Amino acid sequence: MTPFPFSKSPVTELSQNPPYYVSNFGFWTNATDYKKAGIQFLYEFAKHCGLKHNSSILEVGSGLGGSLVYWKDHFNPQKLSAINLSGEQSNFAKELFRERGIEVEPFLEGSWETIKSLPINFYDYVFSVDAAYHFKNTIEFYQESFRVLKPGGKLVLNTFNLEKENTFNFLSLLHLFLIPPNEIKTKEISIKTLEGLGFTVEKILDWTDPVIYGFIQNSNTMNLSLRLFSSILKATMKSLGLRYHYYVAIKPN
Repeated sequence: MTPFPFSKSPVTELSQNPPYYVSNFGFWTNATDYKKAGIQFLYEFAKHCGLKHNSSILEVGSGLGGSLVYWKDHFNPQKLSAINLSGEQSNFAKELFRERGIEVEPFLEGSWETIKSLPINFYDYVFSVDAAYHFKNTIEFYQESFRVLKPGGKLVLNTFNLEKENTFNFLSLLHLFLIPPNEIKTKEISIKTLEGLGFTVEKILDWTDPVIYGFIQNSNTMNLSLRLFSSILKATMKSLGLRYHYYVAIKPN
């Protein structure tokens, strides 16, 4: 099985907080176990983009569904929608929503490209938690997010960036993590791309230490496959010069 958090199957290797089943890297400031770090990630993700109550949210790459349940319980959005690959995670999420009595409409099963079926100027937020760096044709994903957002709406995501442009072939290492190497750019290029599509980049936070290295440092309490995964991740981060950023981009009014 592909190691967490890149598996398409429900995460059983990590302690979870029902009903907030998550598959992010965790936010490890003042946390030493995944039950806290995984939930804290969702809190930080929502806090820094100023998630407002009674908003409409589209999550692209909704995984186990726990993030939408968390935001529903704590921010009372008026509408939730999701896109996720078909398979065990989506089946798990749909059952979770049913048990919790939460309407997620539509729940589109497939690649991120299914966003093209959604209406223009419809959502207040497009969220992608530890998913967007897996997408092919990131520019088109940004374009489609811009299209479905209302004026004033926000695209919020996490992604890896190169510290400087990489002229070597080592980027092929990213295939180990199901990340298309050609889609990983420097922060400066990412900003230029988003702005060129019409977004205003409101916020970029470097979450490399509290998220990635927090996960790596605390992986010693996890099972063997995750410890091995964290070792490979640490070596890859260092050899490629990678950073992990949180982005908030606004569609202007």
